[in-house]
Amino acid sequence: MKKIILIGAAALFVVAIIIRINAISRSAGKEASGVEQVYKEQGIPVQASPVMAGEFKVFCRANAMVFGIRQTEITTPVAARILKVHHQVGEKVRANEPIISLDKEDPKSSAQYRQLKAVYETTLKNYNRLLGLKDSEAIAQNQLDEMKMKLDVDKANLESVIETVRLSSPMDGTIIDLNAREGEFISPMVPAAIVAKTDRVRLIADVGETDIRCIRVGQNVLVNGGDGPGGGTGRVTKVSLTANPSTGLFRIEMEADNSRQAMRLGTYTAVRIEVVNDPGATYADVRALQEDKNGKGFVYVVRGGVARKTPVETSGMNDDFVRISSGVSPGELVVTRGFSRLDDGVRVSVSRAAASG
Repeated sequence: MKKIILIGAAALFVVAIIIRINAISRSAGKEASGVEQVYKEQGIPVQASPVMAGEFKVFCRANAMVFGIRQTEITTPVAARILKVHHQVGEKVRANEPIISLDKEDPKSSAQYRQLKAVYETTLKNYNRLLGLKDSEAIAQNQLDEMKMKLDVDKANLESVIETVRLSSPMDGTIIDLNAREGEFISPMVPAAIVAKTDRVRLIADVGETDIRCIRVGQNVLVNGGDGPGGGTGRVTKVSLTANPSTGLFRIEMEADNSRQAMRLGTYTAVRIEVVNDPGATYADVRALQEDKNGKGFVYVVRGGVARKTPVETSGMNDDFVRISSGVSPGELVVTRGFSRLDDGVRVSVSRAAASG
C-alpha cells in the first residue's frame, strides 16, 4: 500500500512539473511575440553616429632607439694611465676642450713623446740658427724653406702625440657616456667617452612589410606623445628598400626635436609616423563598418527611421575612424551598435545619446 502511495505521489509531482514547464513556455512565447511586436512597431534599438567631414590622420606605430643627431666616440691609440678627468656625464663641452688627460710621462706612452719632442726641439734650434744667417746671405733661401718644412712636420708629429694624451671631442656637445677614472689605465681604441648633440636626436626603428608600404621620407613623426607636453616632433629621413634577412623587418631613420631633453640617448621611445593626413576627408566611427560574405564593406544608414544597407569604399582607418571614399555623405547617421537583429529595410529606434555623437 505504501509503495502505491509513493508511486502516485511521484507521478503527481512529475505531472506538476510538466504543467509548469508548459506554462513557462507559453508565457515565454507570448513575451517573445510581444518583443517582436514592439520591435516591429517601434523599431530595433540601435546606436548611431553621424558621418563627419574634416581632418583625418592615420599613424604607424613603432619603437625606436634614440641616438644623438651627431655623436662621436673618444678613443686613444695608445695605452696610458689616466691623469685627469675634467668632466662628468651630462656636462656640455666645446670642441677640442680636454675631457680626459693621460699621463704623457707614463712608461707606456712616454718613449714616443720624448723622442718626438727631442726631434722637434732640435729642428726648431736649427731653424732659428739658419734664420739668423739669412740676413748675411750665408745660406740659400731653399735651405731655409726645407728646414721650415721639416719643422712643420716635426711639430705636427709632436702635436699628434700630445693629442693622444689630451682626449677631446671634435665638436660641441654633451657627454653621454664616460668610462674613465683617474689613476686607471686606458686601453687603445676602447671608447673612453661619448659626446653627442642632444638638442635633436636620430631615431632608428624596424617595421614590418605592411607598415613600410605606407612610410615615405619627409612624413611627420610624433615622438613619445609629441602632440602633448613633453613630446617631440620630427620627420622621416631614410627608408630602407630591403628587409633584414634575419628579421624580415625594414629599417627607417628619423630626426626629432629634443630641446626639452625628454629623450635619453641609448633608450627606446614610442614613435607615431603620420602616413595619412587628409584635411578634407569624409569619415565615420570605425564600428559602423561591416563586411558581407564576400568581404565587401558596407554600413547601415538610418533614413526615415529605417536602416539601409549601403555599400561603401574605404581608404584607411585609425583607432577610432574609417575614411570613406564613396557611399555616404557627411551628416548621415550610420549604425554603430545593435547589429544582431539588423537587416536592410528594418525599422530602427536610434538612442538619443548615440545620435548626438
